Amino acid sequence: MQDYTQCTLCANPETVSATTLKATVASSEREFENEKFTVWQCKNCKSIHALEGVDLAHYYSKYGLHEQNEPDSVTRFFFGRKLKWLEKAGMRKDQQILDYGCGGGHFLRFIQENGYTHASGYDPFTEQYADKAALDKRYDMVMSSDVIEHDLDVVFHLETLMGLTTPTGQVYIETPDALAIDLAQIEKHRQILQQPFHRHIVPHTWLIEQAQQRNWKVGQIARHPFFHSRIPFLNVPAMDHYWDTYGGLETLNEGYRWSSLLSPKYWYLGLFGSFIYTKDEVQLVLRRQAQ
Repeated sequence: MQDYTQCTLCANPETVSATTLKATVASSEREFENEKFTVWQCKNCKSIHALEGVDLAHYYSKYGLHEQNEPDSVTRFFFGRKLKWLEKAGMRKDQQILDYGCGGGHFLRFIQENGYTHASGYDPFTEQYADKAALDKRYDMVMSSDVIEHDLDVVFHLETLMGLTTPTGQVYIETPDALAIDLAQIEKHRQILQQPFHRHIVPHTWLIEQAQQRNWKVGQIARHPFFHSRIPFLNVPAMDHYWDTYGGLETLNEGYRWSSLLSPKYWYLGLFGSFIYTKDEVQLVLRRQAQ
């Protein structure tokens, strides 16, 4: 469990001792909210890194998104929007699909229920999906939804996704965008930093450059996560406030806290949050360049 003290994602890497862009933040998850972690940003490539090495298996054993509960109606609504976005990019029911880092398999089961019978999942931290045999196959679409930022080796993760595709396959990546995170106002970003789970958060421009260097291109892009909308209270700022107040992603396994409606700030963000959202997450579909 070695500390990460030097950026390895750019040509002119900065060390944590040299950077002034450094801050301490409490964990976003209720189980660990009394623990604090250091994050720092490389001035050269703008990537944000978690400093302290930790026992990830310990933290993932109590991670909200790895629960096996069934998603509620709001989550299923957003899953439907995400599926339509992927279908717009060319994903079809007759294709081989891999949800890489699928957690508890929530979105995987959703698309399977909607006719994607050739979809499968892999996640080394979830026993049900930990079979590495899934990595021996090749797929028409490989999805990495809020996963790459959890990996200790971001470049290896990206190359793994690309290597799992067929010659005409695509890669879907959804991840936080470091360009929209201001460490000087770190409490505003506690949910997107999600310590200690997010190890490296990169700029979306870095991902695009890395893809181009490997002869891949952007087929489709959205500068927001799939769970952001103009519907009152169903936007990122409002949900971040709710999670900050009640315990992070663990709240997804619980009933709605109606007491949240007593908060004037929650009402403000619920009604106007979609207009002040700072685009701190990105969705990309990557395709190989034509030879």
